[in-house]
Amino acid sequence: MAGNGKRVFTVYFSPAGSTRHVAQVMGKRFKGLGCESSIFDLAENREASTIISEQIRGLKGNSCLIVGSPVYVSHAAPPIMQFISKLIGGSSAYAVPFVTWGGASSGISLFEMSRELSKQGFTILGAAKVLAVHSLMWQLDHPLGEGHPSSEDDRMVRELVDEIYARMHSESPKGIELSELDYQSKKVHAEMEKVSLEVAKAHMPTREVAEALCDLCKICAEVCPVGAVALSPYPVFEETCIYCFNCVRNCPEGAINADMTGIWQRIRERAETFVERPYTKIFI
Repeated sequence: MAGNGKRVFTVYFSPAGSTRHVAQVMGKRFKGLGCESSIFDLAENREASTIISEQIRGLKGNSCLIVGSPVYVSHAAPPIMQFISKLIGGSSAYAVPFVTWGGASSGISLFEMSRELSKQGFTILGAAKVLAVHSLMWQLDHPLGEGHPSSEDDRMVRELVDEIYARMHSESPKGIELSELDYQSKKVHAEMEKVSLEVAKAHMPTREVAEALCDLCKICAEVCPVGAVALSPYPVFEETCIYCFNCVRNCPEGAINADMTGIWQRIRERAETFVERPYTKIFI
């Protein structure tokens, strides 16, 4: 099937893997429809904004930017918002933001991503929020978001891609209104604007390094998606840390530990407070 010269760029940030999964489902679908599709992992390519901006400016309406992020304390992950802010404005291209969230709240992440993309000249053709296993509950037998993204979630994501593809091939396709993505109540939205990852860091579990167990393998530094782990000679966590706890999760010696019980309780309380439904939704 011919893609008629359409080009799709997918950029994602995915410390736990769920956002990567959705990005790959979308990329595979676009390729199946005949589009030229490129995928960028921000943990591996931090210069993606420059590369993509230059290519999109030449393609204009023949290109679409897919941007995927996990939800961090009601917002998109910092590397994603930094990526969007560095895009060159006036692109006249299309964009589709999506987020994965762990069942507590998807926050105002989609709205904020879309607002900033719109400021950069993108027309928002669609969006999605997709339920996923909560990234901080990997040690639990039954975490929030258990079993997600599921096959049904993937089906809905492919449905979104099909609609985006059709809109890209229509004359003067209309984007969705930002108000559709501002689905939290005004009160909740205002409260979520006040919170941030920087504020939440003060309440995150403290990581302890058992030097007797650490063999200086450097895996903790390698799996850090923002390069915030230094070896001196044992692991040191820098200010740019986003508290994904990949260092704890992936340490083969179990030398980095954190007591997660307190944050698990706060996450469950948050889920009970917001009771956000539907879990997965596409906006088209």
